[in-house]
Amino acid sequence: MSNPPSTITNTELAILGLLAEMPKHGYQIEQDIQSRGMRGWADIGFSSIYHILNKLEAAGCLESTQQDTPDRPTRKVYSLSPLGWQTYFAAVLARLKEPRPFTTDFPLALANLGALPIPEIVIALRSHHSALIDQITQLQQKQQADHQAAQLPWFVDTLFEYSESQMRASADFIGSLIHKLDRT
Repeated sequence: MSNPPSTITNTELAILGLLAEMPKHGYQIEQDIQSRGMRGWADIGFSSIYHILNKLEAAGCLESTQQDTPDRPTRKVYSLSPLGWQTYFAAVLARLKEPRPFTTDFPLALANLGALPIPEIVIALRSHHSALIDQITQLQQKQQADHQAAQLPWFVDTLFEYSESQMRASADFIGSLIHKLDRT
């Protein structure tokens, strides 16, 4: 067996993870990304799915078969190869073992707060806080709808819980910062 690729992007890992559940064609992957709310954190555009599938197949991580259906054109169905499983397990374990920096635009903005007047910062932070509360509500509604529509695997629930806890922590931090700035 070959060695797994030394680096695998988060986007590649997300697609490997969806294929680890069961073999799928590209459109099924897109449906999973949409239904699980992955687009917001996985940064996977619809057009990039096929590019990533081709890249992973060329690297030996995926195998594909042609699926004929009576009413549709032939579809390429992807599954993990033995190297793909090895790559997938190694990437998941690496991300579980060691924290990685969570990069977003927000820490960059925080690093540059000194350039803005405090009243403008407070207005922007209130907008951010309000948007986070709306996102938390939408996430909760999505999770409830998904539960009613189908039984989700436990790890999908875990992902919803993690996302909600991250958003709540951000909302709490921003609320405290607004309170602090209001007192200055």
